Amino acid sequence: MFVALLAFGSYLLLGSDATVEHNINTTAHESVELLCSMNTSPASLQNLRFYWQDERKYVLYSFNEGKEMPEHINELYRDRITTFPQEMIRGNISIRVKSITLEDNKRVFEAFAEISDPRGIFQFRKICTITLHVAVPYINVSLAVNEETRTAVCSAQRGFPEPLVKWSLHFLSNNSQCLVASSGVTTRAVQDPQDHLYSFSSTIGVQRGLYQSVTCFIHNPTLNVTLNATRTLNKGEAQRSVPGRAVALTVAVVVLLAR
Repeated sequence: MFVALLAFGSYLLLGSDATVEHNINTTAHESVELLCSMNTSPASLQNLRFYWQDERKYVLYSFNEGKEMPEHINELYRDRITTFPQEMIRGNISIRVKSITLEDNKRVFEAFAEISDPRGIFQFRKICTITLHVAVPYINVSLAVNEETRTAVCSAQRGFPEPLVKWSLHFLSNNSQCLVASSGVTTRAVQDPQDHLYSFSSTIGVQRGLYQSVTCFIHNPTLNVTLNATRTLNKGEAQRSVPGRAVALTVAVVVLLAR
């Protein structure tokens, strides 16, 4: 890595060959900020030149010596980009992208700014790289137990990405809980070819007389949100939890007993 400190008119530039890389998780239909800052600040906006593009080289935004360059922006990003002009003088070249969709999932955005190399030659260099991960929360979480077939079925609809599903059983004998091994779980997810959203069902076997309740957990890895539903066996109906955030699934879970 090198650092070059050079005067260019009234613009003092600090260059580095390192590119800052980030991953951003967000929800469809929301706006997201693509954060990026240069290592120094321009003396004036007339000394600032930068642009953003995606991995297809479609330009999101272009700024050249104090002026926006809308003619360079790809039609996919027109009217979707806002900036922070008051921050540009500090070297902050972040932008905000609105109306995020699943088409933006895993899109890579790159910011280029004009800075100097060790020879004092000014050229555009990549400053930031941001990969976007887009999610859609699951809805209609349900849990049903069939006493005749001794199976429990958990399902949810229209979410993204494909969820991570875990099961927990609550024993009658000692009031303890255990997670069901993956070998005892059958999960089937189906993706809609039109909007790419998933619906799924997951099934486990439940031995009669051994358990007080059964719980399924539906974890969205992009949002880091886990939904859960619990069914008290032989009485009551399943209850759906309020969506909440969890760092990881653990054995120590709160069981919602149906009344």
